[in-house]
Amino acid sequence: MKVRCLQIIHPAADIPVAEYDGIRVGGVYPVLEMVAYDIDCQIRVLGPGTPDPGLLWDSADFETVDTRIPPGWTLVIADGRTRLADARWQRPGFWTDYHQGDPQVLADYEHVKRELLAAAPPHEN
Repeated sequence: MKVRCLQIIHPAADIPVAEYDGIRVGGVYPVLEMVAYDIDCQIRVLGPGTPDPGLLWDSADFETVDTRIPPGWTLVIADGRTRLADARWQRPGFWTDYHQGDPQVLADYEHVKRELLAAAPPHEN
């Protein structure tokens, strides 16, 4: 799945900006995961200069340009959240373990990231 950035609201200043952490308005990026909670929906996208593990953005600031869901993705509803992501990222505590440097989790993240970037490299339209 790929999305085009329509607008960026700076997370600290709450003002529109043209670019932030490797994502720019008009750029097309692969989606690494989607997380919905109550009425809030965010997507994790990865741009060429974005620090790992990508950034979570309000999905309203993007539009879909490629609707294909990558192979191996699953939809999980748990703890009041709905997540669409690679099955390897769906286990409870994945992101906590990622940030704590768990070697297996880091390897799983890198493997999925490489697959997504190889299938859908970021480009400009």
